[in-house]
Amino acid sequence: MEWRKESETLLPEIMDAMIEDRAAQASPLRDRFLAAGMTVLGRDGYPGFKQAAVCRQTGLTTGAFYHSFRNWKEFEAALIEHWRAEATDRIVARLDVALAPHERIDALIAVALSLPHRSEAAIRIWAAGDVRVAESLSAVDAARRDAVARYLREIGIDPGHADRFAATSLLLFIGHQAAGTPLEELEWSMRHFVETDPQVRAALVVR
Repeated sequence: MEWRKESETLLPEIMDAMIEDRAAQASPLRDRFLAAGMTVLGRDGYPGFKQAAVCRQTGLTTGAFYHSFRNWKEFEAALIEHWRAEATDRIVARLDVALAPHERIDALIAVALSLPHRSEAAIRIWAAGDVRVAESLSAVDAARRDAVARYLREIGIDPGHADRFAATSLLLFIGHQAAGTPLEELEWSMRHFVETDPQVRAALVVR
C-alpha cells in the first residue's frame, strides 16, 4: 500500500524535530545518567538495574551521580519521567502538529518500531513491584491507546471501532515486549492488523 511507503519517510522528520526540542531543554550530565539507565534496563533487565551499573555505563563516578540526583529514588523517578516524555508525550505532541491525519496513522508503526522495547519490557517487570512505576506505566499505555483512537477517529473511523482497534493494538504491542519477539514479527503483525481491518484500510485508501 502507498501509505506504507510514506510512513518510512515520516519518522526521520519527526525524530529530528524532537531532538531539536530536547536540545533546548538539555541538562547534559543528568541526560547522560538517564540515557545510561535506559541502556542498563534494556541490556541487563530490571534485576541488573543498579547504581553501579549505571555509573559504569556513563563512565562517570558516583560523585557525578550525586551531583545530578540526591539519591537513587530520585533517579528512578526522573528516569521514569524521562522515559514517559521521550517515548510517549513528545512523540504524540509532535505527531499532533507536524502531520496530517492520515500521515499520523502512517507514522504510528514506524514510531512503535523505534521505541526501546527491551527497556520497556524491564519497566513492565519493575512496575509489578512498584506502585509509582505502575501508575506511570498505566498512564503511558493510556496515552498511547488514546492517541491511536483519536487519530483513527480523525480519519473517519467509527469511535467505538477506533477504541477497540486502539486497545487491541496496545495488547499486541505489550505482548511483543513481554515475549521479546523480533521487531520483524511486530512489524508484520501491526501491518497485517491495519491492512486487514476493513474500516481502517478503506479510510487510508480513499484519503
